[in-house]
Formats: sequence, C-alpha cells, structure tokens
Amino acid sequence: MILRPVTRADAAALEPADAAEDASVLERRVAQRKSAATNALIISPELSLPMACLVRDVSTTGARITLVASSENLLGGRAKIPTRFVLDMRLDRMVVECAIAWRSGAAVGVRFVSKPRSYVRTGKS
Repeated sequence: MILRPVTRADAAALEPADAAEDASVLERRVAQRKSAATNALIISPELSLPMACLVRDVSTTGARITLVASSENLLGGRAKIPTRFVLDMRLDRMVVECAIAWRSGAAVGVRFVSKPRSYVRTGKS
C-alpha cells in the first residue's frame, strides 16, 4: 500500500454536499443549548467532598459539564462521578438534580431529573 498526502480535491470530495442538511441531522436536541462558563459543584452522598466542575453549556433539559482538577479532585477529568447527583451552580444560585447522559473524557453530558431550584445565600451582613 502506498500512502500519499491528501489534496484539496480529495478533501472536497469527502465533504458533504449540503452542510446545512447535515447540521440539522446532527442537532436533534429537545431544547436549544446556551453557552456558559459557570463554576459549579457536584454534590452526592457517594462523594466525600463536593467536586468542582465547569458548566460549558446549558438548556432547559440538561447541560454539558467539564470536570476540573482541584485539591478535592486530583484526577480531574478522569475522576469517577456518581450516575446521579446534585449540580450546584453557585453563581446562578441554582441547584438541580442530574443524571449522566453521556461521557467523553473530562466532558460529561447530564440530563436534569428535577426542575432547577433557586436559592438565596444566607450570610452575615
């Protein structure tokens, strides 16, 4: 077998004729996603401490989160997380119960199994 570099003509032949049609096929989400970059905590009785994560995008039905390395999570994206947990988005003052829908490396897709609940932080004034 002889290998040769791929030319632009080869690449063009591999590209779909109608990119818009392919995008609609790939995007079959129930709800539209909104990009985000919000710090959050994964909370579960199965974890000894809350685990830090970053909410990358969110919709009314779920979110994509990225696990981050921290003093509580030395493994970062390779850490094992429970299949169900509470996601605490502190900046948004919102908590929601989640279930894992998919996982790819440090990225985790979660499905909301409860309605998001707002909370008010209490503290000394």
